[in-house]
Amino acid sequence: MSTEHAFLSGNKIEHEPNLLFDKSDTSAVHPQVYWGLRKYGPYDKDRSVIRIVLMSPRKNMGSLAGIVNDLNRGTSIMPGGMKRFFRCKFEVVDEVYVDSLETCAYESASFSFIHRFDPREVDVVLVYIPKTSRYFSNTPYYRVKAILASEGYASQMVTKSTFDNLKWSYLNLASALFSKAGGIPWVLENEMKNVDILLGISISHVISKKQRAGKLPKYVGYINVFDNYGKWMFFEGTAILYEKEKRLEQLRELILKAIQRFSTEKKILPRKIIIHYYKRWGKEEKDYIIKTLEEALGDFNVGFVSIDDSHPFRLYDITTNDGSFPRGYYVYLDRNEILLSTTGYTPIATRRMGTPKLLHIRLEEYPSSFTNIDDIALQILSLTKLNWATATPLVREPVTLQFSREIAYLTAVISEQEWQSITGPEVNVILNRRPWFI
Repeated sequence: MSTEHAFLSGNKIEHEPNLLFDKSDTSAVHPQVYWGLRKYGPYDKDRSVIRIVLMSPRKNMGSLAGIVNDLNRGTSIMPGGMKRFFRCKFEVVDEVYVDSLETCAYESASFSFIHRFDPREVDVVLVYIPKTSRYFSNTPYYRVKAILASEGYASQMVTKSTFDNLKWSYLNLASALFSKAGGIPWVLENEMKNVDILLGISISHVISKKQRAGKLPKYVGYINVFDNYGKWMFFEGTAILYEKEKRLEQLRELILKAIQRFSTEKKILPRKIIIHYYKRWGKEEKDYIIKTLEEALGDFNVGFVSIDDSHPFRLYDITTNDGSFPRGYYVYLDRNEILLSTTGYTPIATRRMGTPKLLHIRLEEYPSSFTNIDDIALQILSLTKLNWATATPLVREPVTLQFSREIAYLTAVISEQEWQSITGPEVNVILNRRPWFI
């Protein structure tokens, strides 16, 4: 190999993307979630009360209520509590007791609760559950979340490990509750370049535990829609379950729904569209999406971005304190293909996540070039800071993939009837503006 091809070339994102914490004050910015919320409060300051229902075995109810009280009063990490960090307070409107830690007991308690309220009268159900692996399907976590969501209730789970690490869990929990209640904690300070609408799209296998839809596996599609400030706008899913061979029909349905609703809310037609996918795009998928966009928009540019971490690549930097490839650094594998580090060495965080698991990113554009891989790198790094379920400064995946992954875990274990209820008009109108799945 010649010397000129012996090394990879690279680049870096010079400045950590800033976040905005007040929709009426453009100076309310900070690169870190914790300090931004502590100084400015949330981006959306329109809500004063968040109504909480507690669900727990009787012996744990006092501890669960204690978390809510602590969040309202404040803690050493959250001085001033909810009033300072989120400009609101929690109000407990009901308590639901679970007879045991068995899944059937949680199902029974959930079914007894869902008819007590109109779901519009409850913002979030806070549930104490035993810690179980997310890879087991028949657990309190999945069954409670599915039952409640199918009736229009958002929920937040806590386990014993939450109580064991409360000092550092309070803010993450508060942010998740605030966003599930419909609040917007933070967005990006600046618009992302060359994008009007950003779509995180996926199709997942559904295992129907209650009543199987047929002998062949069924699939559902879903899409999360973000604006050019990285703000999560809404979720849409396909109510009909398809066999795998008909997955392209779901892509069409999802994209048409997203464009129509985005246009209604923003009062503009999106012309620059970026779509994030967790695997490499296939020609058939791209061609079908292009055809759909031609019918819906006529004039447009679309960027197909695949973001994959199932690869053997590792990069190291011996000039950093721990040898990790710094956050925001990337190397070029091709003109539109890079390896990006999102969790390596960075001055904004003292804790590390081990050797960075790099994101392998590819960009394909149609009908012509309208962005570039450097802008995509900045976009993806920025989107690692938009997961409202956590205030940590180090998140590996962009929120587009993270949210899709959370839905995938759920759709793999809920029944067809529950999914159709979640995506049906009566429930969807309540939940589709709230990230109930995180």
